[in-house]
Amino acid sequence: MKNIIILIIACLALSSCSNMESDADKVCDLTTEMIEMMPPMVKLSMKAGFGDEDSKKELDELQASLEKMSKELESIKGKYDEEEFKAYFSENCAGAKELLEMGKAFDSIGK
Repeated sequence: MKNIIILIIACLALSSCSNMESDADKVCDLTTEMIEMMPPMVKLSMKAGFGDEDSKKELDELQASLEKMSKELESIKGKYDEEEFKAYFSENCAGAKELLEMGKAFDSIGK
């Protein structure tokens, strides 16, 4: 009985440890969430620019949330070799691919 309890605790401890796959999934989710936040932020920025106080408050909340997510992303990325994580992330995250395509589109506009 004692051995079963120790085995269960060991399994729980090992399964709760983060690895590159789970961290990349978390970064992917956060990246996707950040992408989805951009259109509302632009809209709120425009409204806030015209003096809408409610929009300013919402925009501040979104920016605070975005800052928190950015810190979490940096914390996760700091655990791994940058190139290795970037390669894994790029291959396994649809949000990363979307960001890459957006970046290429902006680069082509600037040329």
